[in-house]
Amino acid sequence: MEAICCGECSMPIPAELWNRDVARCRGCGQTVAAAVFPAIDRTRAGAQPEAVQADTEASCFYHPSSRAAIPCEQCGRFLCNLCDIEIDGRHLCPRCFETGVSSNQLKHVETSRTMYDSIALALATWPILLFWPAIVSAPASLFVVVRRWRAPSSIVPRTRVRYYLAALLALAEIAGVVFLIYAIVRTASSIPPPPRPIPRVTP
Repeated sequence: MEAICCGECSMPIPAELWNRDVARCRGCGQTVAAAVFPAIDRTRAGAQPEAVQADTEASCFYHPSSRAAIPCEQCGRFLCNLCDIEIDGRHLCPRCFETGVSSNQLKHVETSRTMYDSIALALATWPILLFWPAIVSAPASLFVVVRRWRAPSSIVPRTRVRYYLAALLALAEIAGVVFLIYAIVRTASSIPPPPRPIPRVTP
């Protein structure tokens, strides 16, 4: 655990001075206030497991050579720090966690995510092959870019380059469609009308 230091002299503040209304730094004598959550001093799940020292100690269900740290709240199996999965304020073993995810009992576990940047890029690129669908897909791509710009991305970190490419391609397609429509209208208006037939005069 990292030390909590005084902002004036960087002297570590002892744990007995945490969460006190009035406390003085032992280095510079300044009044300090260190508001610390209780969880900072708690052993975190996933820490290095401790080895079993005696036969009377409980061992982990999955790692018999590791000392048990906490029981699973679902099945009661003893777990070491490495196997303890804390979710929604509960401690679960890997098997109960997998069962909870597959049965949708764990509401705060995200198992899938929609990649809106890939959708926006697909809407901007696929219709290029047929051109005319771009009249609908290009504005749709821009809508997805603007609407979902701040939506959570992939669990694996990646940049917003797909959003930028989708926006640029969509704008280019819209400009191309507008230019094509303008050219068609301009060409149609510049074509002279066919000559009117000369009526015949019969004697």
